[in-house]
Amino acid sequence: MVQIKTYTIADLRQRLACGTWFEGNPIPVTRERVWSQVNNPRADDADVALLVATENEMVIAHLGIVPDFVFAGGQKLKIGWLTAWWANPDRKYSGTGMMLMMRAMGFYKAGVGASGFSNDAKAVYSATKRFKTVQELRGMTAFARFDLANLLPKRLPVLAKVRWLLAGADALANGLVLLRQCLWRRGNALPADVKIEYVPALDAEANAFLEQHAENQLSRRGSREVNWIANHSWMTIAPLLPPPSFRFDTTARTHRNLLLKVRREQRLVAVLHLSMIDDHLILPTCCHDQEAELTARIIGNHLVAMRLKRITTFRRDLLECFERSGFPWVARKERVRPWILSGPAGEIARVGVQDGDGDCAFTV
Repeated sequence: MVQIKTYTIADLRQRLACGTWFEGNPIPVTRERVWSQVNNPRADDADVALLVATENEMVIAHLGIVPDFVFAGGQKLKIGWLTAWWANPDRKYSGTGMMLMMRAMGFYKAGVGASGFSNDAKAVYSATKRFKTVQELRGMTAFARFDLANLLPKRLPVLAKVRWLLAGADALANGLVLLRQCLWRRGNALPADVKIEYVPALDAEANAFLEQHAENQLSRRGSREVNWIANHSWMTIAPLLPPPSFRFDTTARTHRNLLLKVRREQRLVAVLHLSMIDDHLILPTCCHDQEAELTARIIGNHLVAMRLKRITTFRRDLLECFERSGFPWVARKERVRPWILSGPAGEIARVGVQDGDGDCAFTV
């Protein structure tokens, strides 16, 4: 008989404290995700954060939920972002995943949302007829360096046997790439009146700046939320251990976060959060005072100086600046990312979003 277990933020905090963890294959959630959840500044102890369906103690479906607020004008709605939604593909468990999603809707009366989801999940969301697209952006994943040694074996596992050969080809090609990037960097040096501050956490000044740019934004994250995201990664960094039995990408060789305050003539003009997962750069939060060209230059200089492999962003202002500056991408792939919401939250319209809204701040 299928049983559904509900875990609140308080339940997950207790699970962390007891020392034992979920067992089985798969496990429904990792310690890193739970550690992040229990420190979410927008979550209350009573908020439901995980639903797990079991049969004879075997996990057959699970669904994570990230409590959050969304805003529209004067409205502030408590919602849950769906994440790590998985169901056993065996036909006898058909409908179990849908059951979990309907339960989630029952817990979050203002609505639940999703973004960065798979095509399979998209089909289910569409079938329910309960979700509306509040925003959809076109962006790109652009490669700043060759990375055949990691990318090709994922598509053709047989090539893992010649990974060393692919790595050698990457090294040779990236020598030329670096030369082109250095030439770009010379022509796109930062102006003398610009000062970058790398800070361990965003402060009150940064928070005030974010609030000034929050009007008509869906999530309106301030310094508390950005600091939480930067300091509570979902990635497992454990190079000597096998990946946990979790059905979603949750391991990385490296994960770094940079929080930047950018000044021009002593005035704060931009606040950035750069997140780098295995040298893949994402921009969970990016706010600036009509300084798209400067912001793109700063990001491009980081790509070159840190020898990052790729970037994914849906910021049209930055993409246009990269295009005008002629950044020497190795390859580019267009992407589309929708943000969907159900219930009263689904009636929100004409709002701006950050790349990291929803659960997209934590993964690439």
